[in-house]
Amino acid sequence: MRQLLAFFVGLSLTVLVQPQDQIGIQFQTDPVLVLSGTEIQFTVLTAPNVLSMTWLYEGVTLGLFAGGSPVINQVPQFLGRVTITATQLRIGSAQLGDAGIYTVEVVPLASTGLTPNSRSVPLRVFDAVSGVTVSVPSAATEGVNITLTCTSGGTELTFQWGKDGAAVTEDGRITIAGGSLVINPGQRADAGDYTCTVSNQTDLTPQS
Repeated sequence: MRQLLAFFVGLSLTVLVQPQDQIGIQFQTDPVLVLSGTEIQFTVLTAPNVLSMTWLYEGVTLGLFAGGSPVINQVPQFLGRVTITATQLRIGSAQLGDAGIYTVEVVPLASTGLTPNSRSVPLRVFDAVSGVTVSVPSAATEGVNITLTCTSGGTELTFQWGKDGAAVTEDGRITIAGGSLVINPGQRADAGDYTCTVSNQTDLTPQS
């Protein structure tokens, strides 16, 4: 009786797939900080040969630039304020409610060998510092609580106190909270010329 021996040879085929790089995206400014009423500008630094560039705000499409011209989506919040160019989104007359996350989606030409990419950037909008005033007690008594108060228009404000040209810092007697400087208890050495400097995170010169 003959035995039939069968041999099976497994064949495998390996296909090498070269990963494609995504097109690079970099914002000229990140994050973007602007004053209310001024123009917002998002500028993208990216490779040439882009097929399209689409802009979104919190997931809502504002428009795109493709084929050498823009297409603007009529979003009620931004109506009449949006301009889109090949590398830039501009929004006129910034409002506090415009703050949030903006995203750009870039599709390169097939000839570049690159794949689409997206990147987001936060926008913060501030009201300018204005009308800084300091109120002090008409009479301060040694041994009791003394409170100085600084008020100002604007948003996201930072207050810095000074006395006779030097910065005031907190210690066991001095507490600084927002626009208030509390000295407890007051001492004779606390007499002097106090200033309050107010600023926010825009590139404006602080006011005092």
